Amino acid sequence: MTRVRPVAPQDRAALLALNNRHVPAVNALEPAALSRLLEAALLALAAGPVGAPTGLLILLGPAGPAEGPNHAWVREHHPEAAYIDRVMVSATARGQGLGRRFYAAAAGAAAQAGFAALGCEVNLDPPNPESLAFHHCLGFRPVGEATDPRNGKRVVYLLAPADPASDGTLDGTFLARCGNAPCPVAPG
Repeated sequence: MTRVRPVAPQDRAALLALNNRHVPAVNALEPAALSRLLEAALLALAAGPVGAPTGLLILLGPAGPAEGPNHAWVREHHPEAAYIDRVMVSATARGQGLGRRFYAAAAGAAAQAGFAALGCEVNLDPPNPESLAFHHCLGFRPVGEATDPRNGKRVVYLLAPADPASDGTLDGTFLARCGNAPCPVAPG
């Protein structure tokens, strides 16, 4: 099983390349922008070996300036939510449950920081039906739509509770929401 761990400094070059291979599902980044996101993160996780990660999740809280219009929208309309800025898993690592484990860790970190929910956005245009289905599987529900002024993408904002499981663990709820049914994975 691929290990989920904090981002290490040695991961940055590979994470930048991973991010930019996932455009348009996520916005492209320059090295300075990735560094700023990682420094602002409430939680920054990588999957796989140090220096050669196969996945990334960046969770932002309310501290500091908004990291783009989508983060600003979630902060303004849902201050109870920590914001998942980006998540991606390489094609070679898909189907191993990394997305679920990333989101479980994000839910735990959000709950520990006092947030009641997780917020994010998914592209409607260009469409990203796999991501929409994945988020629906995890209990995310639409709470708004907008057009990103930076690139014209139409997005839907999604929200899900960051509630602890009944056994007191903070990540059990996200891991249990889909049962054993596979959540969809993006092609390629």
